[in-house]
Amino acid sequence: MLSTYLSADTEQQVKQRVQQLQSDIGSLQTWLKTAQSQASDIQQQLQKSEKKISALSKAIKENKHASQQSTSLLEKLELQSSHFQDALAEQEQLLSSQLQRQYQQGKSSTSSVLLSLDNPSALARNMAYYQYLNQASAEQMAAYRQTLDGLTQVQQEQADITLELQQQAQKLNAQTQSLKQAKTKLSSTLNALNSVKLSKAQRLSNAKTDQIQAQDLLEQIQIALAKANIQVADTPLARAKGLLPWPLKGKVLNRFGVSQISYPLSQQGWLIAAPEGSDVKAIHGGRVVFSDWLKGYGLVIMLDHGDGFLSLYGHNQALYLSTGEQAAAQQLIASSGKSGGNTQAALYFSLRQQGNPLNPKQWLQ
Repeated sequence: MLSTYLSADTEQQVKQRVQQLQSDIGSLQTWLKTAQSQASDIQQQLQKSEKKISALSKAIKENKHASQQSTSLLEKLELQSSHFQDALAEQEQLLSSQLQRQYQQGKSSTSSVLLSLDNPSALARNMAYYQYLNQASAEQMAAYRQTLDGLTQVQQEQADITLELQQQAQKLNAQTQSLKQAKTKLSSTLNALNSVKLSKAQRLSNAKTDQIQAQDLLEQIQIALAKANIQVADTPLARAKGLLPWPLKGKVLNRFGVSQISYPLSQQGWLIAAPEGSDVKAIHGGRVVFSDWLKGYGLVIMLDHGDGFLSLYGHNQALYLSTGEQAAAQQLIASSGKSGGNTQAALYFSLRQQGNPLNPKQWLQ
C-alpha cells in the first residue's frame, strides 16, 4: 500500500518514483536484450525455449487455480441447490395442506354464511377466517415462487460453471501439450549445447563473462533503486538476520565464496538442489525488480527488500511474478528447475547488500 511508503512523501511523489524506477529497469532490460543478442544461436534458442516453458507453466498454474475456484463455487452452488429443493418440498407440502383446508372450507362456506346471518359475531369470525386462509395461501405461494426462482438461478449458475470447467479443461489440455512440445524442443537444444566441446579454460571464461554481465545488471539496478528511494517492506530485512526462511529446502551443492569448476557461477550465493518444479518462495517482503532470462543463470527473479538488500533466485523453471509486482514474505514467486543450461535441477540463491554478496548461512535459519 502506498500509505506504507516514506511518510515524508505524498502518494503522488511515490507513484512518480515507482514509475521512474520501472522505466529505468525497463531500459536495463532493453540493454540486457541487446547484450544477449550477441549470444550464440544455441544460447538464443535456449532462452526462447525456457521463456516459453515459463510462460506456459505460469498459464497452467493460473488455469488450475481458476479451475479449483470454479469447482469450489460449484460445490457451494450444489449445496444451495439442495437447500432450495428441501425448502420447495416443505413449501409444497404446506401449500397442499393449505389448499385442502380452503377447499373444505369452501364447500361449507355458503351454509356457514347463511347460518351465521343472525349471529354477527359468528359471521365476522367466518369472514376473518376466510381472509386469513386467502392471505396465508398468497404468502405461501409467493414464498414458493421466490424459492423456485432462487433454485432456477442457482441451476443456471451451475450450468454456466460446468461449461466453464469444461472449457478450462480443454485449455489446460492444450497448454499441457504445448508444454510437452516445448520441453522436447528444449531437450534437443540442450543436447546441441552440450555437444559443443569446450575446454576447461573456455568454460571458465564463458562463466566469467556471464558473471560480469549479471554483476553489471545488478549494479545498475542498485543505482536505480537508490535513486528511487522507495520503502518496500514494513520490517527491515536486517532485523531478520539469521531468522530468514529458506527459499526452498534442499542440499547446498556449493560453498559460498569458493570457486568450483562444477558450479562456476554459484560462488556468490548458494546452489540448492531441489526436484524440478519445487516451490520457490520469497525470503522477505519486497518488490520484483527483475523477472526475466539471464545468460548463465536462466530464468531469474530478483526482489528489492529496501535498504540496499536484494535477493536473487536463478535457474528457475517458471517465474510467477512480473517486474514491479509486490511479493509478501513466503509468497510463491517461482518454481525451481535447471534453466540457463544447468545440468542439475537446483535453485541459485544469492543475497546482496549494496551489491556485495552475503553468505546465506549467516542470514537464513
